[in-house]
Amino acid sequence: MQLDMFADSRGVILRHKLIDTLRARDAAAGRRARARLAAEYPQDALLGPAAVLLGQIGRRRRPVADTAAAQAAVELIDHEVAPAAVQVFGPAKGDEWLAPLWSALAAALSALPFDPEFPDAHAASVLLRMRQWQRARAAVETITSWRSFPRPLAWMGRIAFELDGLEAAWPLLAELAWLAPADFAVLARGIASPSLARLLRDFDRHFDAGDDSEFAWFPAWAQLSDPGLGAALHDARTSPNGPAEQAARVVMQLQNLERQGRQYEVAAKQKALRALHEELFARYMATRG
Repeated sequence: MQLDMFADSRGVILRHKLIDTLRARDAAAGRRARARLAAEYPQDALLGPAAVLLGQIGRRRRPVADTAAAQAAVELIDHEVAPAAVQVFGPAKGDEWLAPLWSALAAALSALPFDPEFPDAHAASVLLRMRQWQRARAAVETITSWRSFPRPLAWMGRIAFELDGLEAAWPLLAELAWLAPADFAVLARGIASPSLARLLRDFDRHFDAGDDSEFAWFPAWAQLSDPGLGAALHDARTSPNGPAEQAARVVMQLQNLERQGRQYEVAAKQKALRALHEELFARYMATRG
């Protein structure tokens, strides 16, 4: 917590002592330090977040077998403990202080199966918060048919990017766009990739999207802006096989046929693309003109 250096020196000293006990995870000393601060400065802003953090020190986590309880545990750290840690230590040091709590929770959730109704109540979700990419990948791989669920698919897309780069992540990103376009939009906007950010800006600027559900068309659109994506998207597995996925595969086929000079087949695929999405077809023709 940012200390007011113009405040009463006694208050500054008491706050420093309380913060030091919290940093050391000394619950007994922390309670005494908080009591002294409360006695002399009962309105001090440090008292509330300090109480939250003291409630977590020394807490032992047992394996969690109930998804609702697991979700509540995740939300407690997310919505109460994490903000308190940031208030006391600042963002970077706050994350450091939280790491043992997240690690203990991940261990407690390790045997809990994935529940689509409580997607964050899974070890993989917690490990991603800790940026433990390898462990998170192993946790996602324990989920049966994980590519069929938006959240695990999004987790694996982020993991693939962090461990192997954007090219390795593209098939998973495309599958997510077709399966859950709004989830794709959230994930894609959070990935620190200049080339992906450029494609997103291009899509936002030129594609007539009413809402994030329109991001289902992004894999097709992106190939028209960056033809090299076709090779990466080739490994994307068939998802719902709806019009947006069909359009992406038609664009991929068109680019292959053009390189081979097979003009008769190109014309047929152009007709198919136009039937799927007039705006995409117009964009395709503009890139050829």
